[in-house]
Amino acid sequence: MRSLAWSPPLLLALAVPGQATEVRAFLEEHCFSCHGEDKVSGGLDLTVPPEGQVAALWRWSRVRERVRAFEMPPAHASEVTPAERRQVVQFVDDLLAAEVPRLPRDGGAVTVRRLSRYQWRNTVLDQLGVEVDVAAFPADDLGYGFDTIGDALTFSTLHLEKYLDAAERVAAAVFHGEDPARPARREFAGGAMHLVDDRGARMDSAAHMYTRATVEQRVHLPRDGVYRLRVLAKAQQAGDEPARMQVTADGRELQLLDVPNRSVEEFVVERRFDAGERRFAVSFVNDYYDPDNEDPLARDRNLDVEALIVEGPVDARATPAAARWLAEAADPSADGDARLRAQLDAMLPRLWRRAVTAEERDRLLAAAVSRLEGGAPRIEVERFVLAAALTSPHFLFRFEPDAPGGEALATRLAYFLWASAPDEALLARGRAGRLRDDGALAAEVERMLQDPRADRLAGEFAAQWLELRGLAAAQPDPDRYPLDDGLRAAFAQETELLFLSVLREGRDVRELIDCDYTHLDARLAAHYGLAHDGPPDVFVRTPLEGAARLRGGILGHASVLAVTSNPTRTSPVKRGKWVLENLLGQPPPPPPPGNDSFEDEAAIDDAATLREQMARHRERTKCAVCHVRMDALGLSLERFDAIGRFRARDGAGDIDASAELPDGTALDGLADLKRAVAADPAFVRTLAHKLFVYAVGRDLRPIDRLRVDHAVLGRLASGKVTVRDLILLVVADPAFAGARG
Repeated sequence: MRSLAWSPPLLLALAVPGQATEVRAFLEEHCFSCHGEDKVSGGLDLTVPPEGQVAALWRWSRVRERVRAFEMPPAHASEVTPAERRQVVQFVDDLLAAEVPRLPRDGGAVTVRRLSRYQWRNTVLDQLGVEVDVAAFPADDLGYGFDTIGDALTFSTLHLEKYLDAAERVAAAVFHGEDPARPARREFAGGAMHLVDDRGARMDSAAHMYTRATVEQRVHLPRDGVYRLRVLAKAQQAGDEPARMQVTADGRELQLLDVPNRSVEEFVVERRFDAGERRFAVSFVNDYYDPDNEDPLARDRNLDVEALIVEGPVDARATPAAARWLAEAADPSADGDARLRAQLDAMLPRLWRRAVTAEERDRLLAAAVSRLEGGAPRIEVERFVLAAALTSPHFLFRFEPDAPGGEALATRLAYFLWASAPDEALLARGRAGRLRDDGALAAEVERMLQDPRADRLAGEFAAQWLELRGLAAAQPDPDRYPLDDGLRAAFAQETELLFLSVLREGRDVRELIDCDYTHLDARLAAHYGLAHDGPPDVFVRTPLEGAARLRGGILGHASVLAVTSNPTRTSPVKRGKWVLENLLGQPPPPPPPGNDSFEDEAAIDDAATLREQMARHRERTKCAVCHVRMDALGLSLERFDAIGRFRARDGAGDIDASAELPDGTALDGLADLKRAVAADPAFVRTLAHKLFVYAVGRDLRPIDRLRVDHAVLGRLASGKVTVRDLILLVVADPAFAGARG
C-alpha cells in the first residue's frame, strides 16, 4: 500500500502536530480504498503528491468539505463516528488557518468581457438618459450561472447588427433635432383617410360627409409630448344650428367644434399625447335633411373634411439629466470642426471609460468632418459620431488588465455594484489612485451602495444567483398550476425585495434564509392565503407570524419553489440540487448514464408515490452517495406545490415532508430545513463565492477559493455577516483589485 503524500512544512505549522498521525490513520482506513491504490474515484488520488503548496492546501480543503458533508466516507457505507469527522475537519481548519495567509497575492487573469445586454441598456440609460428595450437582443450565454463571464459572452454578426441598430436609435434620441418653432408636420388628405364602417361619405380629395360619418387616421407619435391637430373643414348649412364635427383620439373626445362656414376653415386642437400609434378621428355628428325646404341651399347639412394635419411635438424637449454633459459639451455657435472636436473630447472618455488618445479622437473626427464637407446636415453627423462611439469595441467590451489601473478598477467596481458604467466621481477617484487605499475603497463602496443604481444587484446578481430568470421559461400544467406573467413578475419581485432589504438595511445575510417578514402585493398575498394591507398593485412589507412564518426567506418564496419544479409535479431532486448548488456550494456531479430519471415517471401522481420512487432510486449504489443528502433537502419542501402554494395533503393523504440528513439531523418540513441551511457556514461562504464570480467574471481558482474562504471564516467569527461585508471582501481580493503586494 502506498502511503499518503505528506507535506512536512505544512504539518510543522500545526498547533497540535500530533493530530497528523490520527488523521493519516483515518484516511488510510476509510479513504484509500476509493482514492488510492487501484481505484481512483472522482479523479482524487490521495496517494499522489500534489504539485505545490496551493495544490496541497486545495486538496485538503476538498477533503474537509466531503468529510464534513458525510460524502466521504459515505454515511451509508461507513461506521465513522461524528467525533472522527470533527477531528479531520479541525485538522484541516488549523492547517488552512496557518498556511493560507502566506499564499502569494495572485490575482489571476480575466478574459475580455463584452457588456451583457442588460449592462448595455443600463450604461446607455445612465450615460445618455435613453431607455432601450433589449428584449430583441440575442440572449447572453451564462457561465457559472451568470451573464458576466468573459469566456461565455460570445459576439456574433447578429450582436453587431442589434447593437448598431440600437446605437442609431439612441443617437437619434439624443440629437433629436426638434425645434418647437418648426415642429414636424404630417398632412393627410381627408379623402385618403379611413372611412369607418364604409358609410356616410363620398371619398375624393376630401371626405364629403352627407350623413353621420367618421374618418380616422393612425399616426405614430415619436415621444410623449404636446401635439397640435389642425383640421381643414367646411360645411353646407341647414336647419337652426351650424354643422358640428367631433375630434377624438383613440376613441376619447378631444373637442366638439362648430363649422359655420361654407369655405374652408382651419380648426386647431392641442393636447398632450403618449408616444406610440394614436388613432385620430373626425366625425360629423349633427346631420340634417329637409328636402321640402323652399330654399334649396337650406335643405341639407353636410360636412367636408379637407385635411388633417398633425404637428409636433410642439413643446420643448427636456434634456435628460444624465445627458446634460453631452448637451453642454460644445458651443452651438462654434464652427463645424471645433464643435465636433469638443463633443468628441467630452464623449469618448466618458463612453469608453478611459482616457482617449489624440489619434483615436482624430480618426473619428476626420470621418465626421468628411461627412460634413460632403453636405450632410450637422445633426446627421452628430448622430453618426455618437453611434460610432457606441458601437466601438471600446464601448462594447471591457478590456481589463490583470492588475487594473485606476480607471479600469473604477469600471470593474461600477459594473459589479451598478451593472453600469462608472460615474464621473468614481472615474476621478480611480484616476487619482485613491481606489488603491483600503479605506478609500471601502468609502467608495459605501457611497455606491447608497446610490439607487445599487438596486440592480437584486435584478442582476440575486436574480441570476437564485435562478429567478428561469421563471419566464417555467410552464407548469395550466389546469393544475395556473401561472400567468403577472404572477411570475410578483414571484420574482418578492425575492428581489427581500434581497434589497437585507442589503440596504445591513441585515445578516442569513435573513435571506429565514426572517419574519416578506413583501406582498394583493395578487401574491391571495396566492399565499395571506392578508394584504395597501393598494392592490403595491408591494408592502408584511410581518409574518405563526404558520405564515414559513414564507420568511427565499426557501418559502414561490419564485424558488416554481423554478425547481416539473410541469406536472414538484421535484424534490431539483429542489435539493438547487439548495446544494446555490445555497451550500456543493453541486452534485452529473448522474451516471441511465440513472437520470425514475423508472416509472408516469406512475408518479402524488407525494407518497414520488417518495417511494426516490427511495428505490437511492438503493442504487451509484446514486446513494449524492441522493441521500439531496433528496432529504428536497423532500422537506414537499408541502409546497409546483407554484409555491402550501398543501398539507394531496391525493394520497397527508404529505410526509420528513427526512434525515447524512449527519443524522432530522428534518420535518421547511422550518427545519431553514434552520439547517442558516446554521451551515457553507451558506455564507457560498454567497461570497457567487459574488466573486459575478464581480470578477470567472470561476474561482483553488488559490482564490482558499483565500476567500479564509477571509469568510474571519467574518464568521464575529457573528453577523452583511452583504456589504462580503462585497468589501471581494473588492479587496487581488483577483478583483489586482495584486497590491
